[in-house]
Amino acid sequence: MTIQRMIELLGIEHECMLRGAHNDCDRDCANCELVQDDGDLHEMYTDVIALLKEQEAVQVIQREVMHMLVWCCGSCGVAITDGDKFCRMCGKKVKWND
Repeated sequence: MTIQRMIELLGIEHECMLRGAHNDCDRDCANCELVQDDGDLHEMYTDVIALLKEQEAVQVIQREVMHMLVWCCGSCGVAITDGDKFCRMCGKKVKWND
């Protein structure tokens, strides 16, 4: 599913929620112009969750390299410099504390 389609579906779902929250909805979903295919919605939510999880920061880890402890990216394992905000290899955001 394209990002544009995900944005479109989220906008429609948001409008549906707002109508319900403001009592502008008769709850007759079968006859509403906002109703969307369940399969499309399932795919959209699955894809959005996956995209958001990809953006989560990974914990830095310590590894021994040539008898020295070095900080490494928790995703790809490449050494990173103390204080780096992103891994230079995989681009993941890194977090330095729990």
